[in-house]
Amino acid sequence: MGKSRIYTAIMFLSAVCMIFGGWFLTARLLRQREVRFLGSTGEVAVQSEEIGLFADDILSGVQDSEPEEQEEFQGQKISEYVRALVLAVWEYGGKELPHEPMAGQMNMKQAIDAGKKWVENMAQIGVYTDELSGCDFDATKAELCTIDTPIRMSMDESMYSYWKIWFIKDGVSVELTIHAASGEVWKAKISVEQGEEKDNYVVVYDMGYLLQYAFPFMGSGINKEWTEAYDLEGDMQSVNVMRVESKAVYAEASQSFIQSGGRPDRSILEFGLYMKEN
Repeated sequence: MGKSRIYTAIMFLSAVCMIFGGWFLTARLLRQREVRFLGSTGEVAVQSEEIGLFADDILSGVQDSEPEEQEEFQGQKISEYVRALVLAVWEYGGKELPHEPMAGQMNMKQAIDAGKKWVENMAQIGVYTDELSGCDFDATKAELCTIDTPIRMSMDESMYSYWKIWFIKDGVSVELTIHAASGEVWKAKISVEQGEEKDNYVVVYDMGYLLQYAFPFMGSGINKEWTEAYDLEGDMQSVNVMRVESKAVYAEASQSFIQSGGRPDRSILEFGLYMKEN
C-alpha cells in the first residue's frame, strides 16, 4: 500500500507539472508570436506610411514641376511722351542686341500671343480675312532686342526693348515690332500674294479706318492727314497713305502693290509709329 501511494502521488505531481508546464509553454509561445506579429505589422505600417509620404512627395514634385498657365501680359501704361522718347532711341539706331526678358517685359509666349491677337483683330475688321483669320501660320519666329546706342533718356533700361515677331505661311508673311514693356504693336507689315484668282481686282483699304485698330492707344480727336494715291518708279505702286498725328508721335499706314507682268502680284500693308518732329 505504501509503495502504490507513492507511485500515485508521483504520477499526480507529474501530471500537474505537465499541465502547468504545457500551459506556461503555450502562453510563452503565444506571447512570442504576438510580439513577432506586432513587430511585423508595425514594420508594415511604418513602411506603408513611408511609401505614402514618398508618393505624396512625388505627386507634389510633379505638381510643382508642371508649368503654370501663362496669364495674358498686363503691359505698363505709358504716356505719349514716353513713346516719343523710346522711338527717338529706336530711330537714332545702333547695334541691335538680343537679350533675355527683363523684369516688367513680356516673355516670348506672351509676345507671340499678343502678335496673334493683333493679327486676328485686323482680320476681323476685314484685313485679308481669308488669309489671316485663325492665325494658322506654318512658321513663327520671335526675338527680343534692344538698341546699343549712346542716346539714352532718363528711363529704365527695360523701356527700350522690343519683340520682333514673324508669322509665315504659303503666300502670307506678317512682321511685327512689339514694345516689350507695354505690349503695344508699334510697327507691322503684312504681305499677301494676290493669287491668280484675283487677277481682275485688288482690294483697296481705307487707311484711316485701319489706323484706329492698328494703334488703338492713339485715341480719337487728333489731326489726320490724307495723302492721295500716287505712282512710284519701277514695279511698286503706292495706292494710299494715311497719317494720324498727336502732340508727340504720329502713326502712318500705307498700302502698296508689287506688280509683275502688268498686274498686281503682291499686296502690302504697312503700319508704323514714329516720333513727331517739331
